[in-house]
Amino acid sequence: MLQPMMNSGFDRESTLELLKFSDDLPSLPDRFVRIQQVIQDPESGADDLARIIRSDQATTAMILKFANSPAYNPTHTPIGELSKAIARIGSRETAHIATTMSLMYGMILPTGMANIRSFWAHAFGVATVCEHLARLVHPAEQQCHERAFMTGLLHDIGRAAFGMRVDFSYFERESGHMHGEPLIRFEEAYYGVNHAEAGMQLLRLWLFPDDIFTAVGEHHNPDCPHFLARICYQANAFCNDHVPEHTGIEALPATIAQALADHPVDLSTLTA
Repeated sequence: MLQPMMNSGFDRESTLELLKFSDDLPSLPDRFVRIQQVIQDPESGADDLARIIRSDQATTAMILKFANSPAYNPTHTPIGELSKAIARIGSRETAHIATTMSLMYGMILPTGMANIRSFWAHAFGVATVCEHLARLVHPAEQQCHERAFMTGLLHDIGRAAFGMRVDFSYFERESGHMHGEPLIRFEEAYYGVNHAEAGMQLLRLWLFPDDIFTAVGEHHNPDCPHFLARICYQANAFCNDHVPEHTGIEALPATIAQALADHPVDLSTLTA
C-alpha cells in the first residue's frame, strides 16, 4: 500500500472515511436524475427534455449558445427559441449538454467560477471524445455510446469529491492545475488515495452500473482490459494534449472536431 510522503495531515484511511462514511456525501443533482429518466424512457421525447431545460435559465442559455455556434450553425442563421435549438442540435446532444450543466450548477465545487467552468468543460470534452471513439469501434451499439459519454463526463468526479468532502482547498493547491500521472502521484502522496479511486467509490455509492464505475476507477491505466476505461484513458489524454485548457463548453464541438481531424486517434489499443 502506498503511504503518503507529504506531511499533509491526510492519510489513506482518513481520506477513505471522509469519502465513504460521511452522512452528507454529495448527491446527484435532481435535474441530472430527471434528464437521465427522460433519456432512458422510450416514450419520452424532445418536449419532455425541453420542459426540464426550461426550468433552468443557465442551461437554456447554453443550449442556445450551442445552437448558434459554428459547429451547429454553418449558415449563420440565428435562433432564439429553445424548441428550435433542440431540433437543430438533436435530442441526444441536447441531453448531453443539459446533463453537463446539471452537474456544473448542481454540485457546488469550492473554487471560483472560472475553475468550475474549466473543470466541467474538460469533462464534457472527454465525454465527447469517448462517445466518438465508441461509435468508431462499435457503431451499432447505442448503449455503449451512451455509457462511454457518461464515463467521460464523470471520469474526474473523484476530484469533485475531494474538493467537496476531503479538502476544501483541493482546487487551489497544485492538484487543481495538474493532469495525468503527475496528478495521480500528487494525490497519492498528499491524500493517500487518487481521484480515480475516489470517483469509483462515489459512483458505486450512487449505484451506477459496474462498467461505468470500474472504468472511472481505471481511467488512468492504459493497460486496463476494460473497454470503457481504455476509451476514457485515450480521450482524456487526447483532450489534455489537443484541446486548449480554457476552451468554453459551447466551443468544444468545433474545437474537438478540428483536433480529431488534425490528430486522428490510434484505435488499435481499443480493438486489441
